[in-house]
Amino acid sequence: MRKYIAEFLGTFILVAVGTGSIVYSAATAPSPLTIALAFGLALTGGIYAFAQISGAHFNPAVSLAMAIQKRLSWLEFVGYVIAQLLGALVASLAVYGGISAYLKSATVTQALSGQKMTVQQFVDIAGLGQTNFANGQALTAFMFELVLTFLFVLVILIVTKSASVPAPLVIGILLAAFIIVALPITGGALNPARALSPVIFVKGNALGHVWVYVVADLLGGVLAAFAANYLNKDVDAAA
Repeated sequence: MRKYIAEFLGTFILVAVGTGSIVYSAATAPSPLTIALAFGLALTGGIYAFAQISGAHFNPAVSLAMAIQKRLSWLEFVGYVIAQLLGALVASLAVYGGISAYLKSATVTQALSGQKMTVQQFVDIAGLGQTNFANGQALTAFMFELVLTFLFVLVILIVTKSASVPAPLVIGILLAAFIIVALPITGGALNPARALSPVIFVKGNALGHVWVYVVADLLGGVLAAFAANYLNKDVDAAA
């Protein structure tokens, strides 16, 4: 049970801090670097806190890759994914709770947004930090998410096998870098749980697009598992 609680808490931290950085600074137009650092630092901190308990996946694509590599049982995989989805959902609920009082009024106040604007303007700018892409760009978005998630999970699978590599820092920095790259195209999810949770609370086409993130990110995790097995074949044999 401890490992599932760790996955819940780690995913909560990742999604709450990451999407919160988008929502609560929406009116000041946060830079891609600010958003990327929020996600990257949250992930790094979560890994340092929970790696010894659960392995600190916080991402169904990572857990799927670990299960394929037999570093996680399939029963554990199911438990991990449930914990991750719940953690992400509660995080989005917490972010929503932070602005819900303002949504009852005609305007979002200075305290929340840094300037006065209508509720609709605020929601249009920030939503709940959901990832999305332009209509007609599904294939481009799919490929971006697939390739970046593949590379992200591949690096995770490799660096977490080496005790000499500061894995939490490498993983956090890599996530931040990939989010900067993907932010203008897809929002840079690289994580089905992170993509799913905010869209439950928002309207628009984000919910209709979410399948792209789920399928592409999980497929990226699968491909990364097989690629890591191939790349580490000689290393594992020697060990």
